Amino acid sequence: MKLQRMPALPPISTTQIQQLLSVLWELPLCQQCLGSSALMDHDGCTSDECPDSTYQTRFRNFIAYYKRLCASYEPMAMAGNQALRTHDDISNIITQLGLHPDKPKAEIQRLVFPKSTDPDDESNALNLAVSVSMMLNCGSQEFSSILLEDGCNRIVWRQGTTLTEYMKLVLPRREALSPQRYAQQAFLDPSCPLVMTKEMKRQAGTRFCGTDDITNHLHNDAIYNVLFVFQRTTVLKEHLRLSKNCGSSPSESSCLQVAALPRQYALEVLYLTQKILFPLWDSESVTLLQSLVERASFDSDILNGNEYDFIEDDEEKIDFEYLWPRLSEIYQEIQNPRPRGWLANWLERRSGARYVMLATVAGSRLLFYSG
Repeated sequence: MKLQRMPALPPISTTQIQQLLSVLWELPLCQQCLGSSALMDHDGCTSDECPDSTYQTRFRNFIAYYKRLCASYEPMAMAGNQALRTHDDISNIITQLGLHPDKPKAEIQRLVFPKSTDPDDESNALNLAVSVSMMLNCGSQEFSSILLEDGCNRIVWRQGTTLTEYMKLVLPRREALSPQRYAQQAFLDPSCPLVMTKEMKRQAGTRFCGTDDITNHLHNDAIYNVLFVFQRTTVLKEHLRLSKNCGSSPSESSCLQVAALPRQYALEVLYLTQKILFPLWDSESVTLLQSLVERASFDSDILNGNEYDFIEDDEEKIDFEYLWPRLSEIYQEIQNPRPRGWLANWLERRSGARYVMLATVAGSRLLFYSG
């Protein structure tokens, strides 16, 4: 039979959205919606307890992200043999990933697809599920090229690697800052942040771009002078709620068992966004953040600095283990902005002693002729 390109997954219904959010973050379901056909929309649900309208508003951007991911899934397989046929298949994979974060990918793949027909397609299905649950690009560039950004994760999840090991690869911990070294990093102080986006814009002319890839947070694209900021704080907070009960300083594996990002990393992303980059007590920073919400599809929840019930008292002060090197790089850029534009780059390339001498001679001749 001739191979044909399968269409994307069918449109997701409101009931399936509820089921997906329940699997991801243990959010409540509407029993009246569940009692109806899962393939139909239920915008007219009469239950006073139906959370659908709340979900559609709060998670609007995440749902759009999910739909884009699903649209990118176009397997080359015989009709009816693709790994993902319904959105329930994705939810099932996410559940299995939480149950087995320390099993190699190949073993999870066999559990999910006991009757394998297309191993590559099945591997891509697992990649897509990780992209949904962990908010990162998982897999080959070919699989999700339409979603790739410059600088985002391009590490492939290999068959012999567990999900825990993979997350350690894409989110590597750095050497922890000693108290003495921490004191030297003035840009980490939230009471007087030196790495504010308004300063980057003012001193270096930096532009800001939202990213749905959590690994791309604070990536500074020096060529285009763009700083990427993770824009899905609603998702980030749900991950922090999930991992709150995983104990003090939970491991990556413990967090993945509840389908949550490494807690320390999630804390750093939220802390740096709301207290260092865009300190919510600074009116100019808030204005800039509001413009990103309105024009660049940042979650409006990013402006909410009062909702911290998912953070323990001993987590108010962050010991940075992941992102301080990126923040240090940004700080250096603010202090010493690199040349921008063709003239600045031309001068920088010719900043050696020989060109300085030539410039001096040329300047002397100009003064001579101008008398």
